[in-house]
Amino acid sequence: MHFSTNKSTNRGHTVMQSKTLQLAGALAAALFATGAQANNAAFLKPLTGNTSSPADWRFLPGQSFNGVVGALDGVARLSFSNAEGNWACSGSLLAGGQYVLTAAHCADDFTKMKVDFGWADGKARESRTVAVADAFVHPQWHGANNSLDAGSDVALLKLSSAVTDIKGYHLSTTNDVGKDYLMAGYGTTTVASSDQDPDWGDHAYGHYGYNTFDVDSNTFNKVGNQYTGWGYDPNYYKPGTTYMSDYDDGTASKNTLGRIADVTGHQWSSGLGHGVNEALIAGGDSGGGDFVWNGKEWLLSGVHSWGWQGSSACSFFDLLHCDSSDQNSSSFGDLSGSTATYSHIGWINQVTAVPEPETYAMMLAGLLVTGAVARRRRQG
Repeated sequence: MHFSTNKSTNRGHTVMQSKTLQLAGALAAALFATGAQANNAAFLKPLTGNTSSPADWRFLPGQSFNGVVGALDGVARLSFSNAEGNWACSGSLLAGGQYVLTAAHCADDFTKMKVDFGWADGKARESRTVAVADAFVHPQWHGANNSLDAGSDVALLKLSSAVTDIKGYHLSTTNDVGKDYLMAGYGTTTVASSDQDPDWGDHAYGHYGYNTFDVDSNTFNKVGNQYTGWGYDPNYYKPGTTYMSDYDDGTASKNTLGRIADVTGHQWSSGLGHGVNEALIAGGDSGGGDFVWNGKEWLLSGVHSWGWQGSSACSFFDLLHCDSSDQNSSSFGDLSGSTATYSHIGWINQVTAVPEPETYAMMLAGLLVTGAVARRRRQG
């Protein structure tokens, strides 16, 4: 199977490549290799990776969502370098302002990283850097070839100094399958019904949109294996939970997860989407946030991880025409996966916790053995 990690190269704001990796995992298909047939819902034009016409779906500093002023001000734009070139990802500032939560595949191999907040019109409201030693990759992340859908695609970045004038996010502590969410990221954009692949045409801004967590990857693959026999190992999914969403155009024909549920016994539900507000993550959105509303604040529930071609997913179930465009790598009918925060609360708290004074004393005395927190390391 091939998964696209949604980390995109950006040299002079021109996408040179998007990493597509051969995986040994339970999902088998070409992720973001794009789909098939023409869109039959021309009235819907959400942006791939985010929403409709790119300029209509920019999020700006101070913008309100559900009455929360500056609700997406804590969404971070990551730009970093490694031996392969220059890359772009996204992330989310955690409450306290010292750490950004992002995808492991955005943090496991870099030599230099800059983190921008309030990026709009090509300018940042605030910027920080991250030292290589201050990137903490989940200990059960073993590279995208081995772990992309295992629920461990998550990492923490300790900023060079805390951000004190932007409110960071609290984490969702519940399984949010079935809930609607607000997504945001600084990735590529295009129109979902277009034959044009996402690009950096509106790179000076971040974009947002809405979707629903339909099912988790463990359930999807367990059920899928019963129908297709493609193989399923429950141990692969022990590190954490990955939420799956499809990019709906309001019609049953492009409701990929709904169509698959129909032929596998309705073991999950999938609606027809959010109309013109529907969106999907794209290259460069990796590490960005999915936020659920608890009645008073937006909680960080998911961390963008991967995308999957809808027509490829459907082909395993003998379903045709799930995807709007075989030239657009995040068109209607395609799927995405996000690592669930609730399954990593303990690890996140372990990394970000500030020890009490007596704990510092024990550390200085050499009496405290620290836990197994995996620091950033280069993946082969």
